Amino acid sequence: MNNDSLQFLDDETMVALEELLEVSGLMREELFELVEFGVLQPAESSGQRLFAARCIVQARRAARLRDDFGLNAPGMALALAYLERIEALEHRLRELECQLLRS
Repeated sequence: MNNDSLQFLDDETMVALEELLEVSGLMREELFELVEFGVLQPAESSGQRLFAARCIVQARRAARLRDDFGLNAPGMALALAYLERIEALEHRLRELECQLLRS
């Protein structure tokens, strides 16, 4: 996968397991553990394990957490869940602030 194709990080574009490992920097065991924890969700297709391209972002983020903070797979999963929740709350806060400004 080249960098030009990384612009399509959506649910429709699929990447193979080996491609995800290559672009994320995760080890195979780490990726499988993140799948077990529900952080990454593969889409089975004709016997080949594929992932939605948006998983690249989560996988790279997990690798950064491992490298920067020395987290193992359970720690990466927990940190990713909290980061996702924080982002959702920040998004909701911005929505509410916009509504407040309009009234």
